[in-house]
Amino acid sequence: MKPDSNRLMAVDAAAIVIASAAICLFSRQLLLMTILIPVLFLGRCALVAALAKTEDINLKAEFCFLLICTVLGAFNDWNSVDRQGIYRYTVPHYFGFSTIPLWMLLFWGLILRFIARLARWGALRPPATASNRVLSLESGAMKITVELLMILATRLSVFRLWEDPLWSWLPFLLALAVFLLACSPTMHDLKLLLIFLFGGPLIEIAYIQLGGLHKYDLGLIGGVPLWIVLWWLLAVLVWKDLAYRLEARLRKICSKV
Repeated sequence: MKPDSNRLMAVDAAAIVIASAAICLFSRQLLLMTILIPVLFLGRCALVAALAKTEDINLKAEFCFLLICTVLGAFNDWNSVDRQGIYRYTVPHYFGFSTIPLWMLLFWGLILRFIARLARWGALRPPATASNRVLSLESGAMKITVELLMILATRLSVFRLWEDPLWSWLPFLLALAVFLLACSPTMHDLKLLLIFLFGGPLIEIAYIQLGGLHKYDLGLIGGVPLWIVLWWLLAVLVWKDLAYRLEARLRKICSKV
């Protein structure tokens, strides 16, 4: 796939900026947020559709990918909060099946789509294809397996150890170190790590301190625990790779339909 253009990046970045500003200012106004985020979601889709004639976009693949982003992000958050209880939302919500407001579950789709877009943004000079390197081997299946095992191991560990001052974050540090050693990070990977080392925690700090959106235990960094900082770094490397593969496969499938 070609790198994503500045215009596509601007659309997805604007959606995140607008939603983030709304969270910081209006997160406790449930009706407003319940209307605003879906409108923003649909508006973002309309702008992308309008760019389809001049950009490298397969609209069927784009909207399938956005749907997958939404389901993955919403399920991960719901599982972490309502099933595992490792953190909690402190804003109003309508329904008893989830303490996370529905607008936040929808917003996760925009978040994951933005991260995938950022990873393919031409200004960061992304690689033309996904790397299959694991140690001295070239295997896409092995690379994906390593990534999924890292995610599984760290999620299971934090579900059990999120209250521990040491073991809540140490597995994330170890997983990140193993991933970097095994998968030969590129300059592009390092750029993303630098962005999310500061960007991920700063956005969460704003959501917590200004918006009162959610609350963590052991939130030593402006309300953000160390394991979340490390989770952002590991997650962006894994999602960069998996998102590229998934989007490329969806394009192939949808081009035949």
